[in-house]
Amino acid sequence: MLTGLLDEPSHVDDATRAPELFPDVLPAMVDLAERGSVNLIHYAPMPAGHEHVLPPFAAHVDAPGAPSDLPPELHDTEADLNWLATFERIDAVIAESGSAPDDVVLISNTVGPFAKAAERGWLTVWLNRDRVANLSETMPSAEIHSLLDLPEALDAIDEARAIIAGLMPSSEATIATALDGVTPA
Repeated sequence: MLTGLLDEPSHVDDATRAPELFPDVLPAMVDLAERGSVNLIHYAPMPAGHEHVLPPFAAHVDAPGAPSDLPPELHDTEADLNWLATFERIDAVIAESGSAPDDVVLISNTVGPFAKAAERGWLTVWLNRDRVANLSETMPSAEIHSLLDLPEALDAIDEARAIIAGLMPSSEATIATALDGVTPA
C-alpha cells in the first residue's frame, strides 16, 4: 500500500497548481508491478493525464478519514480509529487475494499506522522524503528517502528473512538432528 505519491504544491500562494507525481513514482511502480500486485490507498485523485501511465493497481482502498473538529488531545485516538476502518478494508483485499499477512508491505510517508500494521504481521516502510527524525515509539521495518530505494529495501528485508529462516531449523530438521547418532533399541 502506498501513500505519499503526490507532490504537494510547493508554492503555498499558488492555489491553482495541481498536485503532480513525484519523479520516483513511475520507476518504482514498474519495479513493484514486476514483483507482485500493487494496491493503492487513495488519498487524492491521480493527477490528470497520469491515470494510465502507472501500472494497474490490483485494488484501491480509501484512505483513513480526515481529522474532524475534535480537540487536539483526541486527534491521535481519532487517527487510530480512522486507520482501523482502513485496515479492515485492506484485510478484505488480503483475504480476497489469498496473500499471507507477511506478504504485505505498508509503505507510507507517515509512521502513524505502522504499529497497528506490525500487529497484523505486515512489513512497514517509511517513505521519509524530508529526512525528519522519527519521534514516535514505532520503528518501521525499513526507512527510505525515495521510492527508488524501495527495491533495495525489499531485497534487504528478503535477505534478512532468509538468514533468519536458515538460523531457525524447522521442526523436522530439529527432530532429525536430535535423532542423529541415536541407535534404535
